[in-house]
Amino acid sequence: MFEPSRSLVEIVFRVCVLYGALVVMVRLAGKREVGQLAPLDLLAMLVLSETVSPALTGQDTSLSAALVAAATLLAATALLGRLAFRSRHAERWIEGTPVVLVEDGRIVEAAARSERVTRQELESALRRHGLDDVSLVRRAVVEPNGEISVLAARDGTRDPG
Repeated sequence: MFEPSRSLVEIVFRVCVLYGALVVMVRLAGKREVGQLAPLDLLAMLVLSETVSPALTGQDTSLSAALVAAATLLAATALLGRLAFRSRHAERWIEGTPVVLVEDGRIVEAAARSERVTRQELESALRRHGLDDVSLVRRAVVEPNGEISVLAARDGTRDPG
């Protein structure tokens, strides 16, 4: 129960390698996929956790291996959080940067494509902000967490441009 079948140092190494690889994969997946978990995305995350969990401890089911793996995951998360807080460059890489989707009532098509935001998703975000037309938007931005922030035109009327 408490006696690990693998070295605890090996477990720490395995967790760090897998955590680092998963951070890179999640960042490459894009903000929208992570920030807006649809049912299929949630299912993929659950299956992903089940897929990598045996690799974290090398099939070691002892309590000590599980505790060391959990502590290592929490420590790695805290370390990345501290690094992002202290370094603007690290923050941009770890968290991502905002991307402008709408500027002065016009959709920035290249940004929408790169962020994989459909017209329907954008219109839904506008409705959540009380707007029914993109021409009423001064700026809409995909935030680093995947949410879409919307700023209405100053007077709430259509942009003349």
